[in-house]
Amino acid sequence: MFDLLFYTFAFLGFLSSVMVISSKNPVHSVFFLILVFCFSSCLLLLLTVDFLSIIFIVVYVGAIAVLFLFVVMMLNIRLAQVAESFIRYIPLSFGVGIIFLSELYYFLSSNINTKMGSFSVDWVYFLDEYTNIVLISDLIYTHYLPVFIMSGLVLLVAMIGTISLTLHHSLNVRRQLVYKQVGRSVKQSIDFYKV
Repeated sequence: MFDLLFYTFAFLGFLSSVMVISSKNPVHSVFFLILVFCFSSCLLLLLTVDFLSIIFIVVYVGAIAVLFLFVVMMLNIRLAQVAESFIRYIPLSFGVGIIFLSELYYFLSSNINTKMGSFSVDWVYFLDEYTNIVLISDLIYTHYLPVFIMSGLVLLVAMIGTISLTLHHSLNVRRQLVYKQVGRSVKQSIDFYKV
């Protein structure tokens, strides 16, 4: 039963990923991308990696794919432009694919423990004692802490850049200036008039 479900979800995920790059409508491509994330989450759930399965649904489907969908719907891309740009980048995609497959073959043909060096963890002894969340957090916050901090800084810089690029101050709109309100003295805030 496990093998049947695994191969079914793997085949449906592969079929959805092919439809992502082959469909002509960009909105349909995003919907097929959501299906890829859902089938990948089902595969992780079958492999009893519960935390990553839920993270796939929450982060990728709930945030990133919806963001892609909003961007694609706002850009209003013409189908002729998509077909023209797709044909132009076919040789580059074949080159990148060959490089990726050769690196994957080199990595899988060599011994994985020698590649990892001191980061190799014998997971068999930890499976009965700890849950998936404890194992992932232990790995992230001990061995990969500099990478985790750098990725957080990259996301912070991206967020600040996006806010600064999209923030426009219109001169016609009245805004509350908190620093002027706090900086006023009592003599400036109270006026006496003779009646």
